[in-house]
Amino acid sequence: MLFWWIGISPVFASEPLLVVNQSPIAALTALPAQRSAELENEFSWRVAGSISNHFTLQSSESESLFLDGQSNFLSIGFRYRFAENWDVDLSIPWRHHTGGFTDDLITEWHKLFGLPNADRDRYPADVLQYNVSLPGHQRALHQSASGIGDVQIALNRRLLRLDGGQLSVGTGVKLPTGESDEWLGSGATDFYAMARYTGQQLNGWPLYWHVQVGATFAGASELLGETQKRSIWFAGLAAEWRLSPRWSALFQYDAHSALLSADLDALSQPAGIVSMGLRWRSSRGWWVDFSFSEDAVVEASPDVTFLFTARYSM
Repeated sequence: MLFWWIGISPVFASEPLLVVNQSPIAALTALPAQRSAELENEFSWRVAGSISNHFTLQSSESESLFLDGQSNFLSIGFRYRFAENWDVDLSIPWRHHTGGFTDDLITEWHKLFGLPNADRDRYPADVLQYNVSLPGHQRALHQSASGIGDVQIALNRRLLRLDGGQLSVGTGVKLPTGESDEWLGSGATDFYAMARYTGQQLNGWPLYWHVQVGATFAGASELLGETQKRSIWFAGLAAEWRLSPRWSALFQYDAHSALLSADLDALSQPAGIVSMGLRWRSSRGWWVDFSFSEDAVVEASPDVTFLFTARYSM
């Protein structure tokens, strides 16, 4: 049996990487990370951290966008199963916008993989410059800022157990707990809903896969301005391949629609994020993920994000 080879129970056997778009613009909107359609056994908690490097420079006759900096993100999450087919998920984020230390590292990363460097060499390294200029709307952040971001809480319900998989639905809310003047939150309440499917390959291969599709209705944000799109779709596909009872390799793609109506591609085109990682499991309920993300759609998400997640399930 496959589960005997893995050495764990089939309940809550897999989980996508905890990837969200950490662009200073996208992070203001409720775009929930992928998760398994399976429910928690009882209770779990997690700590997720990431470092994202940004460099976006675009302009038109009436608009301009310059995002140069680093976002550090830390999230504490709790998930609790309170009924046979229901669980609740709470996420409390902390954000830090700074000039950072990763500009030279990302330049070398781009050289190593032959990726475009977007004229980074023409600008000072490790300096924070966020500037958005749209008709009748200008916002800027030039000094480091940190604090609690927008808290999210979601309710999830399993609908069906299928042969080799499960289907669930969920709904959630993002609360305006982050300071919008410091780009830590949108200053508005967002609502979202999604459907998820988690499946297991049935021909003996140690492969799990996840699908998520959903929509967000964003509250009006003074930080994002009148060009903000209030209705946004999001989607994701993730796969986990068990290399051994302790180690897994993960691949993931996350996407969402444009967040603003603008002439600039970085604001008006859908975002796509490719992520890869390794997962280690202990025999006592601990999971630890090491991963990184790249912008599949250039400049609609951070150039590179490095992620770490530790999770404990009872």
